[in-house]
Amino acid sequence: MKALKLPPLNEQKDDLDLYLMHFERACAAFEVRPEHWSTQLARLLQGKSLEVYQHLTDSDVEKYDVLKAQLLTGRLVEKVQRSKLKLGETPDQFVERRYLVKWRKMAGYKRPMRTSKI
Repeated sequence: MKALKLPPLNEQKDDLDLYLMHFERACAAFEVRPEHWSTQLARLLQGKSLEVYQHLTDSDVEKYDVLKAQLLTGRLVEKVQRSKLKLGETPDQFVERRYLVKWRKMAGYKRPMRTSKI
């Protein structure tokens, strides 16, 4: 298995979502088999992101979807911890504005269809 030649993830500069999209497109373009994606990505991780990979269980270490979800969850938690309310914003509005939509998307949440009551 050849290693992808991509720059490592720079946690201070790179947007994780965009980096992972670039990584996935590179894997597809260079026909990297999906079962190798996690290993390929691990080579490009540094700092806290690498720690996330190292803390995966033996059964999850080869599952790219698990690694991706853990990385995104960790990054989102960090953003929440550093974020501040806007003037006049309630905590509920803050969570909805910044994170609830993203958490739902990551969890695969689908909003139920509204039925009109007559």
